[in-house]
Amino acid sequence: MKSRFLIGLSALALLVLIAVQYVIITETYRTKKEQFDTRFGNLVKEGMSKFNSMDYNFDFDSVLFLLDDKAVAFMFSEPDSLSQTPGEIFHEILNQYRDPEYFLRDYISKAGVDPKFTYHLQVDELYLVDINFRQQVYPNGIQLPRAPASALLAGNFTHERNFFNISYGIYIDFVNRSKLILREMWLILVLYLCTLILVFTVFILTLRNMLRQKRLSEMKSDFINNMTHELKTPLSTISVASSSLGNRTIIESPERVEELSGLIKRQNKHLSELIDRILDINIWEKDQVKLKPEHLMLENWTRQLVKGFLLEQGKEAPEILLDIHLINETHMLDEVHMATVLNNLFSNAVRYGNTPCKIKLEVKDRDQCLWISVTDNGPGIKKEDLKHLFEKFYRGAEAKQRVVRGLGLGLYYVKQIVEAHGGNISVQSKPGEGTTFHIKIPTDDGPVTC
Repeated sequence: MKSRFLIGLSALALLVLIAVQYVIITETYRTKKEQFDTRFGNLVKEGMSKFNSMDYNFDFDSVLFLLDDKAVAFMFSEPDSLSQTPGEIFHEILNQYRDPEYFLRDYISKAGVDPKFTYHLQVDELYLVDINFRQQVYPNGIQLPRAPASALLAGNFTHERNFFNISYGIYIDFVNRSKLILREMWLILVLYLCTLILVFTVFILTLRNMLRQKRLSEMKSDFINNMTHELKTPLSTISVASSSLGNRTIIESPERVEELSGLIKRQNKHLSELIDRILDINIWEKDQVKLKPEHLMLENWTRQLVKGFLLEQGKEAPEILLDIHLINETHMLDEVHMATVLNNLFSNAVRYGNTPCKIKLEVKDRDQCLWISVTDNGPGIKKEDLKHLFEKFYRGAEAKQRVVRGLGLGLYYVKQIVEAHGGNISVQSKPGEGTTFHIKIPTDDGPVTC
């Protein structure tokens, strides 16, 4: 519950941080946009003012004369006979006069700014002169092209003529406005992105570490419980056997005394092995395992090992099928440690397998590697357990459900020993289909790894 609360609180803090950063970026962008509009708005107005003060307007006189002619024609035309409204025609004629646009492009370019913009002319008012009175034509429900809301006003113009009055504005809309603003904000954006990545990475690593610590704590707790059970069993047996030896009836029976003494001896040996295994946990690392490799007659050694394991199991001995195909008779291996590897794999097959338990052991050498595989007919291993199978103290769901005794160290030892030999181990399993462990170890003249 505490871990969930901390995770939830951390996630909430991360979301709040992202929200705050987003607000800061948004406000910064808005401020930069206002500064952009002010700066470039003043620039285009200055340019337009210079244009008006120069001799650029003589061409515009011909435009005004053309508009006068159109206004006179409208005075003597029936409205229904026109294909275009007066407002549309006046807008079209004015928009063809692009000298202001050309001047502004040159002016803005000389100011060191990329002159990528669109030019817009927006008619605001238009009055045509009738013979008897001035009649407002625009605006009067007539929809003419309007400049975009993002466009900057370059200048307003009004022309009062004999036959018409018109007011219009020239607007400039920078198409790369966002690009220019973001270019000014690049440092803030980079810092924001780096901060976000850093915080998110720290959050993920912290979350992974918390989950790992939680799982490790559960595994250690499980290990302690199992270790307690493993230690109590031989101690209880020794205690009962010792008490029985004090019984006069048993003392008078040499067979019973010998039987109980043997039981105490076996349990004492088992207890010593458990304690040694627990004490050796810290030295079972790949770089600390001390190997004593020797030339083993591998086929003979394997058969003797299997025979000894079957004798140990007694009535619960599994059926072990051997499939040995060796090109070389001898291989350099640590006899004691390799015996631990195979005995652990056999023991797991018996402990978690079905009844009757069947095991297949394959040993062969090819491609300059020694290949060993152990297959059982057990219930298989769940996918979520496979990736943790060789971790220290880890015991899968199947072991917990069956209340199988164990410390969760066997497969960890197996992996460390195989890797100390320069090899690797993998597992292949599906629920209901049994399990196969594959071991590959380089031969004497083989590669460093297989």
